[in-house]
Amino acid sequence: MNANMPHTEQNATSRKWSALGWPTALSLITAIVAAGTVALHLIGVVRHRHYLMYWNIDAGLFPKSTDWILINGYYGVVDRSIAMLAAMFGNAHWLLVAAVILGAYLFILMSPIASTSAGAPPWLLKQPEWCRRLIRKLLLSALFFSAMPCALFLLTAFMAVPAALGETAGKAAAESDAIEYMKECQVSKMPCVELQREGKAIATGFILDSSPSHIAIFDAKEKRSRILVMDKLEVLSNRMPLLQERNAR
Repeated sequence: MNANMPHTEQNATSRKWSALGWPTALSLITAIVAAGTVALHLIGVVRHRHYLMYWNIDAGLFPKSTDWILINGYYGVVDRSIAMLAAMFGNAHWLLVAAVILGAYLFILMSPIASTSAGAPPWLLKQPEWCRRLIRKLLLSALFFSAMPCALFLLTAFMAVPAALGETAGKAAAESDAIEYMKECQVSKMPCVELQREGKAIATGFILDSSPSHIAIFDAKEKRSRILVMDKLEVLSNRMPLLQERNAR
């Protein structure tokens, strides 16, 4: 019976850790999903705002739904991930140099020479017990108060990452679209539209954003952004004649 006790205790311990592991894992997954959703929402909002800011357009005129913002944030993450991967492959030689330097540093840090200096210094061991205790408390206090600014800095940097990611993604998307918008409507890969009100042509260009009350376009003739009220406004595509001509061929 005594021989079976360790095995029984081991099984009980395993069941205990298994029972504790599932709730912990589910709580961790829930926290990660919640944090990811908040990050995507923040990236989507900042990306949309800085995209319109590039064209000197007020983002408050073009409110978006939550699902649109999350999708916009997702595309922002994908776009910046591709850009970072391209930058990493383009600078692979510098990454190799950094890996070699890091490996050499870890080799020196973990060498036997560095491990021989472990333990308290001799001058501290010669001090009285109260003095050693006082020095230890002072060092711990100094370490705690010096770690607080570092922790605050890391927390601030972590919170600033989604905003910085959304800002760079919005600017990159606007700059990429600007290259196409500066071309003529017949040459650009972006769809070009004509805006009419009561049968009269008002502007021709590329849609930047729209809402139930306003529409923002990049005017192809004036080479600048414009915001128009949607009242009695008709949006016509300029690409339809080209599509009919291709089908006729």
